[in-house]
Amino acid sequence: MTHNSSQSAESDRTTISALIEALPQPVVVTDKHGGIRHVNERWLTLTGLNRAAAAGQHWLDLQAPEDHAAAARAWAQARLDAQPFDASYAMHAASGRVTVQWNCAPLRADGAVTGWMCTGVPPGEARFEIESQEETLEHLALEVNWLGDILAHLPLGVLTVDAQTHRIRLVNTQAQRLLGMTLAPGMTLARLEELQLTADRLPLRRALDGVLVSGEELEVRRPDGSCILLRVSAAPVPDSSGEPVAAVMTLEDVTTRREGSERERLNAEVQRAQEAVLLHGGEPVTPERFLTLMGELHEQLGFPSLEGRLIALLLLRAEPVSLGEAAIALEVSKVAVSKVSAVMQGRGDLQVIKSFSSREHLLALTDHNYVRDLSVRRVGSWAISILCESLLRTNNLDPAITQQIRTHLETHTRVAVALERVLSPIERRQAQALATHLRENWDAVPAPHEKPDTDPENPD
Repeated sequence: MTHNSSQSAESDRTTISALIEALPQPVVVTDKHGGIRHVNERWLTLTGLNRAAAAGQHWLDLQAPEDHAAAARAWAQARLDAQPFDASYAMHAASGRVTVQWNCAPLRADGAVTGWMCTGVPPGEARFEIESQEETLEHLALEVNWLGDILAHLPLGVLTVDAQTHRIRLVNTQAQRLLGMTLAPGMTLARLEELQLTADRLPLRRALDGVLVSGEELEVRRPDGSCILLRVSAAPVPDSSGEPVAAVMTLEDVTTRREGSERERLNAEVQRAQEAVLLHGGEPVTPERFLTLMGELHEQLGFPSLEGRLIALLLLRAEPVSLGEAAIALEVSKVAVSKVSAVMQGRGDLQVIKSFSSREHLLALTDHNYVRDLSVRRVGSWAISILCESLLRTNNLDPAITQQIRTHLETHTRVAVALERVLSPIERRQAQALATHLRENWDAVPAPHEKPDTDPENPD
């Protein structure tokens, strides 16, 4: 019996150390006077100290409050009141002087305060990645009678399972609240497996098999049918000889974070829609305004306004449009539409087909994703890039001028490469579509070779 009790105590002490190590915040555990008994790896990383240097020192001596005497009095009063308290202290951290917000909670045994557990959050850090579990040190292990109080104050849900029996040894109320079920020491893992998870196996099962699970996000359907998104970490807990005696799992609710991200995405979309409305005169973009605005935008790009309006019209139609229909919809003559369509057909952007029944010319875009101005920009960017490179290769210019031209060269090269990636698959698809069109539509109208007038909106 004595051997089993000591083995159980060792398992609990090792489990406690593992729980402290698993916390994403820096943690300091003290005795009732404030002497440091245990710190986790996150705290050591923050301060740059080692465990030996920290052990035994007074917790407050490692802080740098503006008024040390006042801080000491506040600490003494907290010991008398035995109530949780918050404090912000500066620290000489490894990365420089930082201010840490601490929350300190008393640890009790049989009603008496036996120590304090202080968890801190440095500025600008809402949470930290859970560090990989460090080997525990027996001489810094906490007394077993602190365990219940530590579990109650952990910001995460915690479960530990015995490696031999696969039964729950420890569980806090936070874990039960997150999982939506009542759990107690002695229960088997079968109770937990009633949950519906977006994972093949319960992380705790994997930890019992020696697998470390770190920061895995799982959607859990609880017994009442509600769902919650949990961030789960699980790890085997070794004893002093390295043999696994338990497995520990921590749970963190990240549902709000996901909902916050979704709200941010929706807000960004709403803002973009509002900006688009304001960009185009503060009015909603109806199909009619779409025709007008496409004409204006293409004109800004250096193309005829009628070309932009014709593209908009064809984008708004699922079937090819006759020359007459296009002229009526765009409120121009058939000659004007014909001249613009001839230019577009010559470039390969437009298909012109003769209707079998009416012999009318039907217009259709060759590829609704093809944007000619991007192709023009690609060619121009390549040309500018090559021009700059030739200048640098054949002239010994001032270093400042060389750097200026090289920056310009690199910018246009990146633009050209990006456009190449976008346009190459579209152009291949367009060529295939055009070949199919010519093969299947034997009565297609060939592209004209004559040079069009310069003003297709107002033909003579």
